[in-house]
Amino acid sequence: MTNNLSIAESLNRLRKLKSGAHVEKAVHEVYIPLKREKKVNDFQLTKELLWKFFKYYTPPKYVIDGRNEYVLYTIMRYFLQDPEFNEYGKVKNAASVDKGLLIYGPYGVGKSLLFEILHKVGRELITKRGCNDIWFNCISAGSFVEQYMNAARETINTFSIKNYNTGNLYIDDLGFEEKAFNKTELLGELLFERNRKKVKTFVTTNLKPSEIAERYGERIGDRLPEMFNIIQWNGESFRE
Repeated sequence: MTNNLSIAESLNRLRKLKSGAHVEKAVHEVYIPLKREKKVNDFQLTKELLWKFFKYYTPPKYVIDGRNEYVLYTIMRYFLQDPEFNEYGKVKNAASVDKGLLIYGPYGVGKSLLFEILHKVGRELITKRGCNDIWFNCISAGSFVEQYMNAARETINTFSIKNYNTGNLYIDDLGFEEKAFNKTELLGELLFERNRKKVKTFVTTNLKPSEIAERYGERIGDRLPEMFNIIQWNGESFRE
């Protein structure tokens, strides 16, 4: 991987964003996989290009400071498949680019917005550059369960949970959802199946790992360290 920027230079670029306090809610939508184009001229995603795209899609009032910059940089380096992405020790379990990401912390610190930005970056890269390095589909935990239950009531429907068992997937607000029909932990089943298939999952949640284990059971809780790079994102809410 080509390293065009030093750590200090990269962070300095991020700091140049206009300061502010408002953080938007992530898009609650299930995205249909895009038709991937063939890679154009062996396109190589570098740090410099990633920061350029990141800044382009970042809202003007998005705040980057001492509360979040090292978490952001860790995640950026992860998506660049940098084996040293955990230089700042934000991942507390065994760090690996072969695992997904579980990012937990209080409301308003910017977890969901970060993945909304990354999704836009990934969308441009895959459609215009033929590069799928940062592409992932997105679901909102709450909306996903609602969609599942609505589809189950229909005589004819096109919804199938099996469609979400493969490919990179981002799950927003894990733990926010209700049980499907008051009995089934649908997201727990989805996580279990995705782990069985060894595909990457990215999760943002307000639940601690212990609370995830309590809600979805030991078969998920015990597997969290092997499924995810677990990152705690602390800080005060940026929401107005």
